[in-house]
This record gives sequence, C-alpha cells and structure tokens, in this order.
Amino acid sequence: MSYPSYGKIKNTTSKISKHDQTSLIQWILMGVLALFLLWSPLWAALFNGQQITFERPLYEAMRWVAVIMLITGVYLFKNWRPGDIKDWYAILVFALPLTYLISLIPAASHYQALNMVYVYLIYAIIFVVGLYFTRNARDNSIIRNTLLVSTYFTVFFGLFHWFGNSKFIADVLGWLIPLKSAAGTYLDAVMTDSNGLRLTSFFQYANTYAAFLIAILFASAFLLVKSRKWYVSAIHAFMLVPIILSFFLTLSRAAYVILPVVFLIVILCLKPYRQIMYTVHMAIAFIASMAILNKVTTIGISVNEQFNGSESLKGWMLTLGVSLAVAILATLSQQFVTPWLQQKLNQFGQRKASSLIMPAAAVILGVVMVFVFIGTSAKNLLPENVKIRLENINFNQHSVLERGTFYKDAMKLVADYPVFGAGGGAWYSMYEKYQHNPYISRQAHSFFFQNIVEVGIVGFSVLVGLLILFFYTYLKNFVRSEENDRDSHFYYFIIAIALLIHSALDFDLSYVYVGVLLFLCLGAMLANIKSQESVKLKKLTGLKWAYPSFISVLALVMFIFAQMSLSANASFMTSLTMVQQQTSNDYNQIVTPLNKALGLRENPDYTQLKVQLLQSVYSQNQNQPFYDEAQSLLDKTLKKEPYNFGLISLQMKQYDLIGDKKKQLTLVEEQLKNFPWNMTLYENAIQLNINSENYDAALATYQKILDQKQVLASLPKEQSQGRAFDITPKTNLDIAKIYFTQANYEKASAFIKPLLTADYNDAVNKDMARYYVISLQKQGTTDQAVYDALVATGVNEKDIIDAIAADAK
Repeated sequence: MSYPSYGKIKNTTSKISKHDQTSLIQWILMGVLALFLLWSPLWAALFNGQQITFERPLYEAMRWVAVIMLITGVYLFKNWRPGDIKDWYAILVFALPLTYLISLIPAASHYQALNMVYVYLIYAIIFVVGLYFTRNARDNSIIRNTLLVSTYFTVFFGLFHWFGNSKFIADVLGWLIPLKSAAGTYLDAVMTDSNGLRLTSFFQYANTYAAFLIAILFASAFLLVKSRKWYVSAIHAFMLVPIILSFFLTLSRAAYVILPVVFLIVILCLKPYRQIMYTVHMAIAFIASMAILNKVTTIGISVNEQFNGSESLKGWMLTLGVSLAVAILATLSQQFVTPWLQQKLNQFGQRKASSLIMPAAAVILGVVMVFVFIGTSAKNLLPENVKIRLENINFNQHSVLERGTFYKDAMKLVADYPVFGAGGGAWYSMYEKYQHNPYISRQAHSFFFQNIVEVGIVGFSVLVGLLILFFYTYLKNFVRSEENDRDSHFYYFIIAIALLIHSALDFDLSYVYVGVLLFLCLGAMLANIKSQESVKLKKLTGLKWAYPSFISVLALVMFIFAQMSLSANASFMTSLTMVQQQTSNDYNQIVTPLNKALGLRENPDYTQLKVQLLQSVYSQNQNQPFYDEAQSLLDKTLKKEPYNFGLISLQMKQYDLIGDKKKQLTLVEEQLKNFPWNMTLYENAIQLNINSENYDAALATYQKILDQKQVLASLPKEQSQGRAFDITPKTNLDIAKIYFTQANYEKASAFIKPLLTADYNDAVNKDMARYYVISLQKQGTTDQAVYDALVATGVNEKDIIDAIAADAK
C-alpha cells in the first residue's frame, strides 16, 4: 500500500456532505460551545465537591449545556439517521445517566444522586456534540482550536501565578476570574502542602492538573508533527516547554509514572517517521525544560514567598527564551527533516511490526533515563522537591497505601450495594461507615472505584462496556484508514486515553470540565469512522423524530432544573449572609428567602440552616411550634439523607432541647455503626450511659475505642492514620468514675495511675487524682506524694477528698 508524500495532501475531511453542511444552527452551537469551553475551566474546572461552595458554577454549567442540548436536538431533527449504526452511539451514551437515574432508588443521598444524574446528562450530550459536530473539517477545526486556546491559556494562567504575577492577573482579568482569595487573586493556583509549593492553575488540585497537562502535552506534540504549516508547528512547539515545566511543578508522582505509559500508547499509533520526529521533539523539549527547571523552581518558590519583580522577569525570560529556541528548532526540523525522513522510511513503514521498533527503543531509553536520574548523581540536576518526589515513587509510600485503603473500603461499600450502587455521591456520604482508619477523603481517588460505588456492578458494566466499544470501534477504523484520515481526530484520542488512564488513580472526573473534555473527545473520536447502513435499523423510521424530540425535552428539563437550583442557591446565600454578618435579627426576614430555597430544592444544607434557626428561637422562647417544625423538617430530610452528620447532630440537639436522653442515646449508638471513627459519638455514648447508670454499656463503648486504636496501631508506619482518634482525659475520668462507683477500687487506681500528670491546675487531672488516692485508701494503702501534692492545691482539698470517700461504698 502506498502513502502520499509529505507535502500538500488532499484533505478528505473538508468535503462536506449534505448531512454535514454547515448551517445557522451549527454556527450558533459552535459559538455557545466555544464560550462554554472557555468559561468552564475558570471555576475550579467545575469541581463537583458535593458541597454548597461548589454548587453554583455546576448549575451554571447545566444551564449552558441545556442550551447546547436544545440546539443539538433541533439539529438532529434533520441529521439523525436511525439507519446508520454510527448514529446509534448517540443513543447508547444515554445509558450512563440512566444508570445514575436508577441508582436514585437506593441512594445514600438523594440530593447528590440527583445532581449526578444531571452531570452525566451533561457528559452524554457533550459526547453527542463531539460525535456530530466534528464530522466536517470546519466545525472540527473550531472545536479543536477552542480547546487549544482554553488549554494553553490554562497553562499560562498557572505560570503567571508561579512567577508571582497573581496580582497582575487579578488587575487585568479580575472581571473574568472568579474564586478569589482575600487578597483579590485567584484562590490556590499555587498551593502549599507537605510536599512544598505545587502548581495547580485553575484546578486547585495538583494531581488533576498534572493529568490535564499530560493530555495536552502529547496532543500538542501530535499537532506539531502533523501540521504542514510552519507557523502552526511553531505555536505547538513553543508550548511544549511551558507544559513540561508546569507538569514537573505539580509534583504529582502518579503523573510522573503515567507519562511514559501514555507516550508509548501514542507513538504505537504513529508511522515510523512520525515516531522518530515525535520522540525527537519530545526529547528536545524535555532536555530544554530540565535545563531550566531548577532555576524556574527556585524563582517560583522565592517570588511566592516575597514578590521580586526582577526575579519574576528572569523566570519569564528563561521560560519564553527556551520555548522560542525549541520552537525554532522544531519548526525547522518539521519543514526540512520530516519530508526527507518520510521519504526514506516510506517502504520500511509498510512492513509488519515496523511501528513497534521505536516504542521498544523508547522503553529501553526510558529505563536508562530513570536509572540515570534516580540511581546516579545526575539526579542532583533536578530541583530538590522534584528529586524527592521521584525517589519516593514506590509501592510502600503513603499515597499508594492510602489509595489501596480507599479502594478496599470502596469494595466493602459495593458488597452492601452490589447491583445498582448507592447513588451519586455515595462515597462522599458513606465512606466514614466503611473506612478502615479515620482518613478524610471525600473522593475515592479513582474514577472507576467511585463509579462502581455509585451505580453498582450493573452501572459499572455499562460504563466499561461503552468505553471498550468506543475505543475498539475507533482503533478498528484507525487501522484501516489512510494517514490523513487518521490525523483529523487522533488529537481527541490522545486526550481521552490520557485522562482515562490517570483517572483510574485519582478523582479527575469529579472535575466536570475534565469530564466534558473526556466525553467530547470520546464522541469526536467516533465522528470520523465510516458510516454503516443497516437494513433492519433503516426500517425504524418512526425513531427519526423520537430521538431528537427526546433530546429537546431533556434540554428543557435540564434548563428548568438548573434555573431552579440557581434561584434556590441565591435565596439560601441571602439568608446565610444575614446570619453570618448579623445584618438582621428578625427571624421572619432571615427565613423568608430560606423558605423559598427549600421550596425549590431539598438541599440538606438549606435544611440545616432552617433547623438551626428554629432551634435557636425555641431555646429562647420555648414556643412548641418552632420545635415541631424543626422536627418535621429533620424527619423529612433524614429519610433522603440518612448519612448527613450535620443533620444527625441537629437531631441529637432536638432530643437534648427537650431532655429526652433515652432517644438521644439510642440515636448515638445507632450512628456509631455509620461513623465508627467519630470520637464525639463515643464520648456522648459513654456519658449518656453513665447518666442512665448503664455502666456495662459505657465500658463496652470504651472497649470499642480501644479496639479501634489497635486497628490504627496495625497500620504500616508509612501510612498516616488520618484525623485524630484519641481518648480524651474527660472520657478517661468517666471510665475511672465507673470503676470507682462499682467499688472496683483496685481497677480504678490501676487505671488512673498511668494517666496522672503533675499539673494539678488542670481540673480533670485534679479530679482523677482525688479518685486515685481515695481508691488506694479503700484498699488500705496510699500514694503519699500524690496525696500531699493534691492537698497542697487548696485549703479545702482534704475535706473534698474525705467527702467523696464518705459517699463511696
């Protein structure tokens, strides 16, 4: 089979069939989609954190996509063909939101589960947009160039903050950039954690930003080797160094490991001459980046501690200067070396397995480079923080161990909800019930584990089945296509595969913007496959109007849902602002917008604020209707949000307000099954049991704490336990009093002795010392040093000791 020479090649994708003719509808959709893709990264990449803080941008996105969906529905009335097998992918993708709709039935959080139904509707319609609107060259170019502008802007946005220019960005683009800190700059574009300063750009999370950078790095490098226009090659080549620098500045170990995997997948799909050029461009860009990485890192750390204009300028000059040099070199090689190389390797490229030689060489080179930069003194060329992160890549470091724990705990949850899962947001709502140790992680740190938790084995099978179908169909078509046909949509394949691989190890798809990129690229991958007419499907002419009608109706439903959610959020924030800023003490004024919010959406956060207000008023005037309304609201909401600890705490307070200790104790003991690492619940259970003189139950609860501490003691030393789980002095005092009350003085003194300190100004310690010396007295012995120190604390102390002793058995 012969291939055209490297020069001007007839672009077959520019032929626009009647089915794909550019129309007014397409232009309108391209405009709305472009604006959406440019807008969505700005809001922390639309992170679905399942908290009130992250809600509003998510609902704004739903409104954007509802408009896109409606336009798509109108377009499909003319262009959806039930006889074409390819068009049925547009139906199959809606199986994903359907699985989330089904999981609403057993949902652990009805509110979060319903939100996830709409999130997956976003993904489904964006997939359809990619499937239909990248079929002709013009629309394909618009979408691809919009993604390029958006992604490249994200890279420079991050570097502006790395070089200390956050105030400049805020001054120039303040009207555009949301999520500002107290200083008026974008929040956490550069953040500090235990690993040091890490670059996050819009994402506010370094690991997902690293995944994003891997995707656009390899996609940009492909556009570089693909382009036949020197200025286009120059643009993509210029971006390689900023992307690579940003990648290393994220300090993401998982991304460092995944990078070569994605690289191998990409070059396996290229012809030998392109494999060589792709590898050469990447190698030059990496070498150039590594040459200045140390200096760029040092400058970034310095200017983020204390801004220095000259240092910032030096960082920019280094980055831009090296980027320009790489761009010039890459452009020249593309114009002069690539045509020659293509001609020389034309015959070789037609041999079987010819495309495997370069990847094999790359693997060998990669192994050598790893040895050089980790096992030799060459590692000293790297910045200290990057060097430490690379040296710590192993299966016995804390992030790997913690992820392993997350995944095991996720499967415990799946065991209880195997078929349809526990609904969207299930991990966020229920992870504390299943966690092996008291870590804090509202995300499962794996898209696939989080998905199986939410939609069960059925939903997970649908997801995996669709992904296998999409990639199999694309690669089958890819292998059979000419090179220029492959080129038109390979960019999307690179982004999709990179995001999917990394999302297996992190919660990248909890960022709705990342999900939009993934599903847009999945749809676009399939846009260029050959149409397959089916005689049987062609007979289903009645469906020609059904599917577009379905899309259009869904668009209206989503728009109404988004609008109601936005209105509810605005009303809630009005009430919350009045409470926080104390601008009003009028209950009716505060609660009026809150009631409106609750009328529009049954958000558990709205319920919490309303109940807190009702409880506050009741505690002041003991007016029973306020208590009853609070209880009614809690009963209604807890049925749909049974794992919401904020609501559970308010229910405990309800019982406390009326002095119903029995119901309070029952609730606490029930919730210990759902929150086995919540020390407050243990303390409450012990105290309530003591008040009820149920000492055996109190001691049994104390033993549960000791058992849990044994679990923590068994953790590998490299794995952190998470939040604190320690017995408080007050709880120890309660247990000591139980032994004392039961006249088990030997056990009481033995229990108290190791807990005592010399600080008798501490009320709890002083009380412990009293019971200690009295317990000894009851046994006919004493600890004179403790007794003397205790008596010396006050003139009445001896009388207090004697009084307690007299009351004892």
